[in-house]
Amino acid sequence: MVGKIKRKTFSLLTAVIFSMSYVFSFIGQASAEETLTVQQAIENNSGTGTVEGYIVGHTTGTNNYDFEAPFGNDFNFALADKPDETDPAKILPVQLPSSFRGTFGLQTNPDIVGEKVRVTGSLGAYFTVPGLRSPTSIQFSDGSGGDPGEPEPPAVTGLRIHDIQGEGHVSPYKDQQVAGVKGIVTKIEGSSSFFIQDPEEDGNPNTSEAIYVYKKDHGLAVGDQVEVAGLVKEWVLDGYSEKLQTDLAMTEINATSIKKLASGLELPAPVVIGKDRIAPVQVIDNDQFGEFDPAEDGIDFYESLEGMRIGVDSPQVIGPQKYGEVPVIDSKVEGKVYSPQGGILLTKESANPERMFLLINRDFVAKAGDRFDGLVTGVVSYSFSNFKILVDQETLPELIEGELAEDQTSLVINDDKLTVATYNIENFSAATDAAKTSRIAESIINNLKTPDIIGLVEVQDNDGQKDSGSSDASQSYEALISEIAKQGGPTYSWTDIAPVYNQDGGAPGGNIRVGYLYNPDRVQLKDAPKGTATDSVAYENGDLTLNPGRIDPQNPIFEDTRKALAAEFEFNGEDIIVIANHFNSKGGDDPLFGKIQPPVLDSEAKRVEIAKVLNQFVAGIHAQDPDANVVVLGDLNDFEFSRPIEELKNGQLTNMIEMLPLEERFTYNYQGNSQVLDHILVSNHLADRTEADIVNINSLYMEEHGRASDHDPVIVQLDLNPQSQEKKCKGNDKEKQDNGKHLGHDKKGKACGYKKAG
Repeated sequence: MVGKIKRKTFSLLTAVIFSMSYVFSFIGQASAEETLTVQQAIENNSGTGTVEGYIVGHTTGTNNYDFEAPFGNDFNFALADKPDETDPAKILPVQLPSSFRGTFGLQTNPDIVGEKVRVTGSLGAYFTVPGLRSPTSIQFSDGSGGDPGEPEPPAVTGLRIHDIQGEGHVSPYKDQQVAGVKGIVTKIEGSSSFFIQDPEEDGNPNTSEAIYVYKKDHGLAVGDQVEVAGLVKEWVLDGYSEKLQTDLAMTEINATSIKKLASGLELPAPVVIGKDRIAPVQVIDNDQFGEFDPAEDGIDFYESLEGMRIGVDSPQVIGPQKYGEVPVIDSKVEGKVYSPQGGILLTKESANPERMFLLINRDFVAKAGDRFDGLVTGVVSYSFSNFKILVDQETLPELIEGELAEDQTSLVINDDKLTVATYNIENFSAATDAAKTSRIAESIINNLKTPDIIGLVEVQDNDGQKDSGSSDASQSYEALISEIAKQGGPTYSWTDIAPVYNQDGGAPGGNIRVGYLYNPDRVQLKDAPKGTATDSVAYENGDLTLNPGRIDPQNPIFEDTRKALAAEFEFNGEDIIVIANHFNSKGGDDPLFGKIQPPVLDSEAKRVEIAKVLNQFVAGIHAQDPDANVVVLGDLNDFEFSRPIEELKNGQLTNMIEMLPLEERFTYNYQGNSQVLDHILVSNHLADRTEADIVNINSLYMEEHGRASDHDPVIVQLDLNPQSQEKKCKGNDKEKQDNGKHLGHDKKGKACGYKKAG
């Protein structure tokens, strides 16, 4: 009996062990098939595994990687969990046997950087760091690629360039091999790339007749006729670090072979914009790429010309050259708003898709209002979030310079009126060169007519961007004050609150902040304790508790951003509170001509919240004293029609920018769009007693033209004594008839109770 029990026990134990071994075997198999992140593969670098990640570059040695083409060979690629990863500790080098190099080798296929792939192979040391060797399968995230030995489909033949381009932003032959594609070389872009164009059009304006070709050491020249074979790709060219997430791709052929058929041929005639094709002038995109509509959508229009030779006849320059790019339009459009100097204004209705960018060189000098004397030709490319025209330098016509008219405010110093200005002086410090310091001082004296109070923006500490550990800017203010006095202006006083070191954004070590210059012969800074970088100012018993004082500086919304600075002044017995600001920049917003439509404005939310904080502070002042005089000014980094500015006004303030004619509303030029970023707002009860002016001396010009900054200053003149104003308006019929305008000048805001100067 005992023997039977033992045998049964043994049999049962054997069955259990067998069952458990089966279960463990199954569990082990499931684990082996689990897809790992790159970080998991680095941390558990043994056995066989499948890893998913982004190709970020090429491994050149232990913890050394190339992230930009050209790459040295096809023997490996580097994998990471993020497409823009550069930290060696977060990168997995992957070996490429010969069977995978044709598709995944980076020397042959540099445009696959940024692509997501899934790799199965042996996890272990490679280049003496955690890696993956001897892969048995590599696939792109869309399933293309495959196992070694998988036969490639034959190259598609019989295609012309317009077939490859198709009607859209992505080629219908993307990731397919093509052969026998003919065209004439129209532009050489270094030793590894060029453009070709089919001289015979298909009659369809929605398909481009040209294409970008990548082939290392191609040895070709403009005018060569070639036959190309290779892989069709959508490749993002030069751009910012986030280009793979934001920018459009160019259709290209990654050539495996090129055959030269002829040389010295005549190039295809350029498509002349404004004559052969009319660019859209209102819409960049209104259907989220749902319909390819070059006749209506600017982003589709330029895509339909991708790589092609185009011409612009006598284009007008609409902004200064920057980074080698000159923004132009082919002609003015009826109903659009243009500045007297020749710029085009960004409006709520249109971002002006007709703007084009001539890529010339960084030494080229041009300003708004200049015009080219003849046909400018080049090929359409795309880089840094915009379509560009790669100009034919050898045939570039002469630039005819427009008149350089100096702008001066018409607001004249008046014993009974206070002048207040805002001026972004672009990273100014005591280390700024003497020429720029002189230009800023001259503009304050001659163009702004020495305002009583100036809210300065982008004042850096004494040593500029040197990492000294000190944020004191006393020498920076004194350098400017000294130069103003030297040139015959008043001897200003200054005040600010130095930020906590490197806590307010801007260039590291620079510690930019807002601050004030004020003329002590005309205004006085009211007596009160000066706040610190972390003290919060309040309004009690008719005055600021700190002077100057920061508004809610420890509010998380101000993290890594300049804090609002309130200061209280006295002018002719009247008190006035001025609040200087420099809102967070538009960095991080999607580009107008990017792959995300409509663009997502991530930075706006923070400006909205900052505006709410300021509006509540002003509302608190007005709740205690409805007649309190408040001015809010500075670089608000948004437009007069934007949500942040609406939140800032919100029943408390009037934006004096809106009192100016449309064609005069700009303080900055970005990519050819003249726009308002700098504002002055006043308490609503002051609006009818305030005149405004924007002095356009910088934004449309280069340093060669005498610009002192990249922003134009804004100035207002206020009558703080309502009885005096009422008496003057009642007793001066001539001024009432002129609607408060000074003779010979019509850049005015509200005056003498009139809503707007006409």
